[in-house]
Amino acid sequence: MVVLGSGGHTSEMLQILKHVDPKIYSPLIYVIASTDSTSERRVKAFGGRQPDQTLRIPRSREVGQSYVTSVATTLWSFLFCFWIVLKNRPNVLLCNGPGTCLPVAIAALIFRVIGLCEGNLVFVESFCRVESLSLTGKLLYPLADMFIVHWDELHEKFPRSLTISTLVPNKGRKN
Repeated sequence: MVVLGSGGHTSEMLQILKHVDPKIYSPLIYVIASTDSTSERRVKAFGGRQPDQTLRIPRSREVGQSYVTSVATTLWSFLFCFWIVLKNRPNVLLCNGPGTCLPVAIAALIFRVIGLCEGNLVFVESFCRVESLSLTGKLLYPLADMFIVHWDELHEKFPRSLTISTLVPNKGRKN
């Protein structure tokens, strides 16, 4: 199961998915926020492996939404995600930073604790995060089974992380 976020998060995730073996990781299920039309277009335009299924979930908080009203929408999103995870019981949940992934990740972790799914959480911090983690990264760092960063500067601050190669040369990196 893969959570896509709008904009750059989806582009980064699609690049990551180029390297995922479909023989090992199937079915491929995408989770997209109900108001995210950009990700679905990018998936179709990307070509390559298409998802076996695409699930839509309510967004916890829309850009510009007040914090007061976001309490109710966040609760609804969590409840909805509990159902999605229970129904699909993912072995692996792959996400890379959008807030959309938080309710799905928490649901998967809870169901793993009670033995209803494997729910291994792989979090890939966004490529643009060089010196600090995103809010979602900060929240999921202690919970993720595998936490991946792109930059040595972040790995030094978060030693449980793994560093993967990037397409941008880094003078200090030994690849």
